[in-house]
Amino acid sequence: MLDPRTPKPPSARFTLVRLCLALALVLAGAAVARAEDVVAYEVEGQADAAGADARTAALDDAFAHATERALAELVPAEARKAHRADLDREIVARARLWVAKFSVGKDGTDDGRRELAVSVRIDRDKLRTRLAELGINDADAPPVPAGTPPPSGARARSVAVLLRVARPGGVVADFGPDAVADAPGVAALTGALRAAGMTVKRAPAGGAPPRPAGDLPLDDDEADALAGSAKAELALVAGVIVSPPTQVRGVAGPAALVIAHVRLVQRGDHRVIGEGAASVALQGDDEAHAIDRALAAAVADVVPPPAHEAHVAAAFHGDDTPIAEAGVVLVRMSPRTPYALVVAEQKYLTGAKGVRAATLRRLSPGGWVLGVATSESVERVAQLAKKAPSSDTQVTVKVVGEVVELDLSGTP
Repeated sequence: MLDPRTPKPPSARFTLVRLCLALALVLAGAAVARAEDVVAYEVEGQADAAGADARTAALDDAFAHATERALAELVPAEARKAHRADLDREIVARARLWVAKFSVGKDGTDDGRRELAVSVRIDRDKLRTRLAELGINDADAPPVPAGTPPPSGARARSVAVLLRVARPGGVVADFGPDAVADAPGVAALTGALRAAGMTVKRAPAGGAPPRPAGDLPLDDDEADALAGSAKAELALVAGVIVSPPTQVRGVAGPAALVIAHVRLVQRGDHRVIGEGAASVALQGDDEAHAIDRALAAAVADVVPPPAHEAHVAAAFHGDDTPIAEAGVVLVRMSPRTPYALVVAEQKYLTGAKGVRAATLRRLSPGGWVLGVATSESVERVAQLAKKAPSSDTQVTVKVVGEVVELDLSGTP
């Protein structure tokens, strides 16, 4: 004769619901076990539209920009400057390794260039691991927080961009007797400075001409005079050198090196606020874009990148009652219960008479939940749980519906 207390076998539909719930609990447990540091950066990527795979090249460019932004937040400026070659080779050049997810918002072509607006989610934990392997993350000074706003009531400081680009075909600058207002790289520097909260002043068409050679086109006195003519408080002196194309082993076609140096100086006392340098490999005829990338990386050592919004998860509201199942009695403990006590209770119940197993089911706003596999009733499991798992632990037990509510305090 069938014992009326024997639970009925679950239906196929109920079994499917249990499987789905178990999968959700496993995924939720994984999220609790490791809070990933994944940050989204809104960046743009560009590439020559006539290239073999322009969209992929533009994505790679966007990934590189996002990685530079993350590095600027994780690594102090002095450390970035000291390890620039390693960062370019091991981090920026392998930007796809740090991308957890991305989405393309805008995809178009303008003036022969494929342009993408991309939201790139960078896994900063992976970045930290690689930085630790390279020995770069142990800097003395903490990095400047991204997009740190000026003090309350402070006004934006004005800066004059004094840029020279020296390439095999000649020298062009945005200042001096032969100034070109839209010289390559001016737009990239202007955008970075405005994003950092500065007001950009146009460089004067006059004064000292740029030096055709050397890292920077002006000394501090000359930069001070030009910034004064532009009515700016600061002078950003930038020099770009584009090397002649040369054959590189393992690369189809010639390649060139684009090297950028920047120096931000305060007028009057010539106090150096920051210096930066970066290099970018150039292959093909995409020179303007390579200059932009080199300058953007170099100026990131001087001014912080724009702030990004931190999205805070909403708190849970609603019914958090665990779902019972046949052959399992649920034991719930307060979310404030130390994990060591939870484990001690789990071990104790696992060895109790009539219990086949006790497993940790989940951690939710309602507390820790143990699933006790047994043929005993919920009242019997409550009696078992009344015994403390250790001599230094106090226990309070009550049964609420089909759930044993357990309050543990003390030490395991």
